[in-house]
Amino acid sequence: MPRLEKFTVKIQTGAQGLGTVPKYKINGFPLEFDTQEGGTGTGETLQVMGEVQSFPHSLTLDGPRDGQAWEIEGMEVTYEVYGQDPFTIRLGGVRLDDESDLNLWYERPAAVLDV
Repeated sequence: MPRLEKFTVKIQTGAQGLGTVPKYKINGFPLEFDTQEGGTGTGETLQVMGEVQSFPHSLTLDGPRDGQAWEIEGMEVTYEVYGQDPFTIRLGGVRLDDESDLNLWYERPAAVLDV
């Protein structure tokens, strides 16, 4: 399993914003992001970064609490894994509520070769 040095998440909020910066969990442990820029209000973009320096069995973005919902139009997650070049994945829209979290851990896609 690769060691994740840090990851950056860029989130585009849709019609229903959150208004606060979410937290994330790595291997079940809740953490706050190390840096943040922007916001989670309606139509806003948030960019956050977590320096985890760990081996992720799981990595999730916490959904909102207290009956709220958060509409995400799309997001990009960039991973910096020890000994590898950084790579980015793109995720489509999703609606998070107080009963859901979003998986953020994706290993590097396999190389595609033309034959």
